[in-house]
Amino acid sequence: MSQHHRRTKHTTASPKIRAAIEARLPLPCIEGCGRLVERGQAWHVAHIQAASQGGRTTLANCGPAHARCNLTGGGKMGAAVTNSARRAAKGRRAW
Repeated sequence: MSQHHRRTKHTTASPKIRAAIEARLPLPCIEGCGRLVERGQAWHVAHIQAASQGGRTTLANCGPAHARCNLTGGGKMGAAVTNSARRAAKGRRAW
């Protein structure tokens, strides 16, 4: 379990934030797909600044994202760290 999940209860305010965001729909998807999130669509409350990077779960830091957009965006930060380490080690012998 990551330190983020140990030190904060980031999901406790989600129902209130979701209701506040839902009242303002349609809004643009914060994942950057360029389409509007409308009522009746499958959508998630997503962080503008990632919770793992210190972003709080407040109305100012959250917005709607299509479920598909939000789920496909996961793991990019971890992949960037792993891939940069692999690029740095390229050409080095493992033994």
